[in-house]
Amino acid sequence: MRRHPVQSWLLIGGLVTVSAHALAVAVQRHTLAAMGGVSEFALRVAALDRHLVPYYNLIAFPAVTVVIVGYLIPIIRHFARAGAPPPAVFIQRRVISTPLVSALAGLAPWFVSSVLFPAATLFAFGRWSTELLSQQVFSPLVSGFLASTTTYFLLDWIVRARIAPCVFPAGHLTEVPGALVLGVRMRMLVFLVAVAFPPLFTMLGVVRAAIDRIEAGMPVGDVLAVLGPASSIVFVLYIVGGICLTLVVARGLASPLVDMSAALQRIRGGDLTATVRVVSADELGILGDGVNALVETLREREHILSTFGHVVEPSVRDRLLAGGLALGGELRVASALFCDLRGFTALAEHASPADTVATLNAFFSAMTDWVRACNGFVDKFIGDALFAVFGLFDDDPDGLVGAAAAVRCAMGMRDRLHALNAERLSAGQAALAIAVGVHTGEVVAGCIGAEDRHEYTVIGDAVNVAARLQELCKELGRDLVVSTATYERARHAGVTAAVGAAEVMRLRGRTEPVRVFALS
Repeated sequence: MRRHPVQSWLLIGGLVTVSAHALAVAVQRHTLAAMGGVSEFALRVAALDRHLVPYYNLIAFPAVTVVIVGYLIPIIRHFARAGAPPPAVFIQRRVISTPLVSALAGLAPWFVSSVLFPAATLFAFGRWSTELLSQQVFSPLVSGFLASTTTYFLLDWIVRARIAPCVFPAGHLTEVPGALVLGVRMRMLVFLVAVAFPPLFTMLGVVRAAIDRIEAGMPVGDVLAVLGPASSIVFVLYIVGGICLTLVVARGLASPLVDMSAALQRIRGGDLTATVRVVSADELGILGDGVNALVETLREREHILSTFGHVVEPSVRDRLLAGGLALGGELRVASALFCDLRGFTALAEHASPADTVATLNAFFSAMTDWVRACNGFVDKFIGDALFAVFGLFDDDPDGLVGAAAAVRCAMGMRDRLHALNAERLSAGQAALAIAVGVHTGEVVAGCIGAEDRHEYTVIGDAVNVAARLQELCKELGRDLVVSTATYERARHAGVTAAVGAAEVMRLRGRTEPVRVFALS
């Protein structure tokens, strides 16, 4: 059976931990050779330490290994189960805390040795000397700190690369309570101490050891023969380890920032599928979750705007959201257009509900696209009719631009209807006919309705006249009737059409007569 990637990388993490401490032991051996005391007492203590170290290592490091493995067993068991369910919170907490817990557990044997070996010296010789500080206190602590730091950064990289994506596919590592993790600032501090302090301490120890040996009467040549090779080896080990540690830390910090930068560039370009893989519980994880939350918010906003745009005309929607429309109502000069399907009631009587809806949708889609192409907007659909407005948002107090657009749209509706009828006739369906009325005048535009629900619309005498002109088409036997107020404005704006003589008509519900043109 194929091994789960989490378990394979846990094995690699174990090898990394063992290798880091083995390297620390090698460094300590060479530093002790360079910095160990040269007095008879120091040499006797060193001999005792060399005798006790194997026994201590045989007990301390296996014990630490048992502690670390015991800490990881719940994680291993979770992923060993086929079709493992989402991990529990304590599993998530252990995954996040694994690097720091392992590093601190690995530091424990070194710290204990810095206390235990001086105590053993006191027990064996009855005294202790400050010349033993380097070999019994400073050297174990420095080596242990270096090993633990290396362990932490390498395990942190492994957890981020392999384990965290399996446990936290959606990120949100920072939301796990009680997790032990170092923030970016603390990680940088630990890194700087790890790459700067041990080499400086070692170099200082080598210098002090050389001075002590020369003061003890050892020939300079013998001092250089002992300290030269040891210091060279330690120098190479520190350089190689420092470079590797720098690359690991830099990658851990730079990679998330590069990913977030690339994602933000895609988001800025309109790609709302861009996300960031969040694999840390530090400040970078917070930033990554923030980027993903931003994308999710933008997606929701886009969905809301898209849905809103299906209910409210997009041009009106955008102005409402931008605060460009007076919610209390404003007086404007605009052109109102009513377009009605003639004889649709009789047509719908012999059609199924599905065919009726399909017919209306096809008709409204074609006419709405054309209205928008003429820089107008559909205010509302009324049964089998639509009400469109032109010039409402234009900076044109005389309404010339809106009137021209409305007349151009009314005449173009004939062509759109002709194309739609061609499709219907080829499908064996009856042709459709329209009646269009257009009038220009003052209107009141604003949000109208109840306190908890309102809509943006246009009302006024000009709207009522346009509706009556559409009804007048049947009486005149025409499909397009415009008022002279509209046509004269459109003509001044450069739109012309074949018209007959103006007729003075009295409209239902209105005392003042209206002069109209029927456009051929």
